[in-house]
Amino acid sequence: MSKDFTKKAVELLLKGATLVSDPCPYCKGVRIMKDGNAFCVNCGKEGKEESNIKIQEKIEKPKTPSDKLDQKIKELTDELEKEKDYEKQQQILRSINEIISIKEKLRKT
Repeated sequence: MSKDFTKKAVELLLKGATLVSDPCPYCKGVRIMKDGNAFCVNCGKEGKEESNIKIQEKIEKPKTPSDKLDQKIKELTDELEKEKDYEKQQQILRSINEIISIKEKLRKT
């Protein structure tokens, strides 16, 4: 940690900056937030808080079975929209109904 970074951090805190609970996405150091700008006390990188939110969004959360079933319903709905054959449409609709039934059973447990 550089003395310059520490000095800047102290100055920002005295001017009303706050500590950020999320670590720096680059070095995992402590960050300080002032006027929407985050400053890392450890590496000195600065940036808008939005960029850190985008980084967090990229970290994929584990999907629950319900999330996976929702995704499958979406895929089948998209497929149904494009399908012209009546028999295939009926088959897709049956699959969607089965998934909905499974989701209801999961909610009850």
